[in-house]
Amino acid sequence: MRKKAKQLLVAVFFGVILLTSTIAIAINANTNTNTNIDTTDTTSTGTPADNYPIDKRITFCGTNSTKSNRYITEFNVPTFCAQPLAITTDSSGNVWFTESNTGNIAKFDPYSRIFTEYQNDRWPKGDQSMMWGIAYALDGNIWFTDESHDVIWKFDKNNFTSFKYPLSEGGETFPQRIVIDDQKLLVNDFTGNKITFFDPSQSGKEIQYSKVNSLTNDTLTSSLTVDSNKMIWYTVWKFQEGGSLIRYEPQTSNGTAFNLPYGMLAPNGISSSPENKIWITDAASSFFFSFDQQSQQFTRFTTSIPRESTYGNSSGLIKTPISRPYWNQFDNTGRLWFNEQTGNSIAVFNPTKETLVEYFVPSQNPNWSDCSGIKDCGVAQILDFTINNDKIWFTEWVENNIAVLDSSIPLPIEVNVDKRDLTLSRADNTTILFTITPNEQLAEPITLTTANTSTLNDIKVTSENQITLDNKAETVPFTVSVDRFALSGTYKILLGARYQEVTVSQYVTVTVK
Repeated sequence: MRKKAKQLLVAVFFGVILLTSTIAIAINANTNTNTNIDTTDTTSTGTPADNYPIDKRITFCGTNSTKSNRYITEFNVPTFCAQPLAITTDSSGNVWFTESNTGNIAKFDPYSRIFTEYQNDRWPKGDQSMMWGIAYALDGNIWFTDESHDVIWKFDKNNFTSFKYPLSEGGETFPQRIVIDDQKLLVNDFTGNKITFFDPSQSGKEIQYSKVNSLTNDTLTSSLTVDSNKMIWYTVWKFQEGGSLIRYEPQTSNGTAFNLPYGMLAPNGISSSPENKIWITDAASSFFFSFDQQSQQFTRFTTSIPRESTYGNSSGLIKTPISRPYWNQFDNTGRLWFNEQTGNSIAVFNPTKETLVEYFVPSQNPNWSDCSGIKDCGVAQILDFTINNDKIWFTEWVENNIAVLDSSIPLPIEVNVDKRDLTLSRADNTTILFTITPNEQLAEPITLTTANTSTLNDIKVTSENQITLDNKAETVPFTVSVDRFALSGTYKILLGARYQEVTVSQYVTVTVK
């Protein structure tokens, strides 16, 4: 009974976040990601694709092909329908990832471009698991989580060892992400209301561990981060019902809860900046947030509106497409990276300049979007990424690919605004001058984009739809209007220029009096 209840919760939660709109569309009816998949009406292929009915294989396995653009290069996993998920790199630059449809892990050498897949002989044939966490430890071992079997796996020189993950008092457990800190492995128990700490050098069938119980019951406990003061931060929440940001001090065992702001629906990703701000990505919206430890205030940011090709909207029912920023991580220059699951993009935010660059991923699976009859439509389900210097490696779960983004390649355009802070009264409006400077000869028009953090249409931003640059900088006006019934407060508006596979944007702060 416990296992079935957990599978139901996982299917409901991840089923919701895997949709590409805020409404429930019946896309290739009855797709699901739990392990009790109806495999009737199958044709054997001798591959992991046999875990799915024949009419669902393209949905979950992709077309076994790769695409590339100027910034992103894709590589097809040799085993068809392996479903790569969690991803990391080791000290030599090799890329490691879990295969959620096989129980195996794989290594990719970026220099030789050779895959090595390691067979997990202890994995039950036909089983599947959303293996969300992977880490390369200082001893050279690879550790990864397994939610289906409630274990933590260690891979050591071709050998797989499983450790039973400790059950919670209520009997539920879901080891999800792994964070390494001071040679300890920290794991969040997504459904088990706890964070666990254990030494990776131990041996035996059960993990010797310490734990921190979440301060609330019957909530989900998402991933964690450790700031420079060794404080541990994580979120506990109920889907679309709010929750808390928790700060835990290991030396005193004291925990402090801060209420999450209204509108944060699924706070999945979390990381700490060099300045010890906490950054949270919301997998059920287009928003990401910062939390200032001094003022204890949250600031909301938004991504750009996803390209229509990601959600299709052949039914005409999608009124508010969202990008679903998922996990997040800082690079060594202080920039925040995150994967936009339904925006089909990898994004990087500069906290100092308050700029955003979104790189569009070339592969798209139409079976996860409202794409009926639309060419080049859908999402690749970019469910994890890792940073190795200027390379961002990520997985495409339903396209059976891993891919790399080279962030050292120059951008085709730059953008600037004449003012980054505005104060307006209700019913006021003003103009922001937005300058686009080409860094190369542009072959196509530029599409102008806008988005803002006002959830009740308190602020509207309008501009031209497209502009053609004649190889020189061009300035265009954006009109910012405040509704006469707008709520007072501080908002972020995002002004952007989209050219081919990149969108380059600048944030402006608007205070409504």
